[in-house]
Formats: sequence, structure tokens, C-alpha cells
Amino acid sequence: MKKINFRILGLFIFIILSWGMAWPINKIGLSYMSPAWYTAIRLIVGTATMMLIVIAIGKFKLPRPKDYPLIVIIGLLQISIYILLANFGLAYLPAGRSSLLAYTTPLWIMPAATLFFNEKAGVMRWLGFFLGIGGLIILLSPWEINWADVHVLFGASMLLLASLCWAISMLCARYMQWSKSPLELIPWQLLIGTIPIVVLAWIQEPAVSIQWNMPLILSLVYTGILVTGLSYWSGLVINKELPTIVVSLGFLLVPVVSLVVSSIYMQEVITLPTLAAMALIISGICCVIA
Repeated sequence: MKKINFRILGLFIFIILSWGMAWPINKIGLSYMSPAWYTAIRLIVGTATMMLIVIAIGKFKLPRPKDYPLIVIIGLLQISIYILLANFGLAYLPAGRSSLLAYTTPLWIMPAATLFFNEKAGVMRWLGFFLGIGGLIILLSPWEINWADVHVLFGASMLLLASLCWAISMLCARYMQWSKSPLELIPWQLLIGTIPIVVLAWIQEPAVSIQWNMPLILSLVYTGILVTGLSYWSGLVINKELPTIVVSLGFLLVPVVSLVVSSIYMQEVITLPTLAAMALIISGICCVIA
């Protein structure tokens, strides 16, 4: 594994903080508009932001045919489908629990990376995996979920599907060939991810109902610029540099941050089991990066 330098560490911290705070902020935005249109507008903001940044620094380039597979796979799986499924799940479950289900990517990544891509997973990484997943299970508390409620079941299913899509895209980003840098391709990946979401939102809800106010605007600015634009680019950079096992388990810190933020601003209670689960996740990550 490559040594984690300050650049990669800084990007990792930025993603964890921005994505962790995004879940409760998403929940606020979804109070004033539908999941489909919230996702569409968020993606438009993120795409425009990254396109302007690339143009401003003189890195704007049209993609070539060899760039198309990465553009389509990342654009659809990691951006549009993941965000849409996550927002649908978030509409039916609390912000903290939604983030937990959406970050179950290690469940898919660890077996796939070791079986199909020959990533090395020694004793410490497997220990970190089981510690992290154990903490995730405690946080999720599946025994407390009312699985007889069709809305809860639908929301959980959407979030698990989202995590699977993200896992596949992470493996593709790691092992497919890049002819351009993540910064040069991210505007086109965002564009490909945005188009089907806008079309779908328009078909489903041609008469848009939006309660415009400052909380909604700030929510869209935050999730569009920081979470969708800059954080997705940061994630691709990290994904290219580090093994997917390390990245996926490191991202388990995102729901930890989300739970803390949700407890402060949305009155979601942090209990003793929650604290124990956070300790397990952090211990697991320490095992993986040791």
C-alpha cells in the first residue's frame, strides 16, 4: 500500500467531514421538495461548480472514446443512481440510520477486492473489517427496526442498493485505466450522472412543487458544491491512490460524524451502545491502516 501523504490525508478528512454533515443537511432540504428534484438540482449545482473550476484553471478538455467507460460507470453508479437511491431511503428513515445503511460498502468491497482483484487482506485488515462491521451493526440495530413497516423496508432496500452501486464504482475507479486525471474527468462524470436524474425528475413530477427558503437554498449550496462537486472529485483521487479495502473501511467514519451532527442539530440520541460502536469502528480503521 502506498504511504498516506498529507494531501491524501487532507482529502480524506475533508470527505469524512463534508459527507458526515451532508446527511442531516439533506434531511432538511428534503423537507421542502421531493427527493427526485432535490437530487437533480444538487447535481446541476455540483456539475456547474466543477466545470467552472476546471475551466478557470485551464484543465478543460473534451473526453476521448477511451475515457467513456470511466465517465459512464462513475457518472451512473457512483453519482446519479447512488444519490437518488440514498435520497429515497433518507425520505423514509432518520438521517443517522440512513447514513449507516448507505455506508455498508465494506460488506461488498472486502470479498470482491480479495477474491477478484487480489488485494492483500492480512489478519489486521480482516480484524479491522470485522470490528468496523460489528460497530456498524450495533449502530444500525436491525433488531430495533420495524421490518413489518413497508416504508422502512423500502427505505432500507434503497440504501443497501445504493451501497452496492457505490462499491462497484469504487472497484472500477481503482482498477480501470485512467487516461486523464480525476479533476479533468469529474465534470463529465457529473454531467452523465445529472442528465438521467433531471429527465426522471421531469417525467415523474412535471409540476415542480418547491418551498423556496433560506434553509433549502443553503442545503442545496452545501450538498451541490461541497458534497457533490469537490468531495466526489476528492473521493476519486483517494480511490486511485489507496486500496479499496482501506478506502471503504475509512469511509465508515462518515456515519460516525453524521450521528454526532444529527444528535446536535436533529435531537437523534447518542446512547452508550452508540459510543461503543463508534469505538469499534475507529479501532477497526486503526487496524486497517496500521
